[in-house]
Amino acid sequence: MAQANDTITAHKGGDPEGRVAWWGPCAMAEGQRGCWRIGPLDLWLAHGEGEWQVCIDRPRDATDALLEVDLPCAQACPESPEENLRFAGAGAESVPELRLALADRPMVSRPDRPFYVPAGGEVTLFLSSPVWVQLLLDGSLAYEFPVYRPSDTWFGTSTVEGELCYATRTQARLRLEDVPERPHRAITPLTIRNQANDALFLERVKLPVRRLPVFADERQRLWTPAVHMEREADRDMAAMRVDASAPPMAPGARRIAEPREAGSRHLMVRAFSALFQ
Repeated sequence: MAQANDTITAHKGGDPEGRVAWWGPCAMAEGQRGCWRIGPLDLWLAHGEGEWQVCIDRPRDATDALLEVDLPCAQACPESPEENLRFAGAGAESVPELRLALADRPMVSRPDRPFYVPAGGEVTLFLSSPVWVQLLLDGSLAYEFPVYRPSDTWFGTSTVEGELCYATRTQARLRLEDVPERPHRAITPLTIRNQANDALFLERVKLPVRRLPVFADERQRLWTPAVHMEREADRDMAAMRVDASAPPMAPGARRIAEPREAGSRHLMVRAFSALFQ
């Protein structure tokens, strides 16, 4: 959750290094508007007479790394955005706030090439997940939407056994330096340990992002805690554990968003195929 002193300040021009915190309270006087360009998303927020107006457009590709905050902004909202919304009844002195959250379904990622994790082996992947933007008015959630909507995918052993998920457009990477920095994606270090006596073939992995909080490091790069998945020895079982804090490669990280689902950081699933394919 953003703190009161994290109010968004005016910023004009792109920041390819992603050092602008685009989330937080954003005070505007009546008649003012702000514009946020976050990767593929253009978001316009205008303070009208007794109302707030929101325009949402996605004119760029989902892999775009643009970050630009213009507050207050002189440019008007485009004539035909994807969404044009009005919220009436908020207090005249209300300060809207932008927050973020991870997806409302699990994310499915693929390595650039499928591989085997040998018996007793361990590998760490770096996954990247898109965020949702949440607009709060008078402290309550008014609307939320994805920076871009990922495609749907089914993850399961059959059309009956499984779960509807989102498919991420970026590949699971073995090296952090191969993960592009984008202001609308959170990075998760995922360690997979194979304790079984046969090799684990890894083509896809399902990350339960609803259980993960989000952190921002000193460069405003987004992270989740590290996740550990373990295929149990001699059983068709898998265990998952989520770290309590940000990963060590996120210097100066602070927690800015809570998980959608509260619960234990430890999870046992009946079949490892519920996490790995």
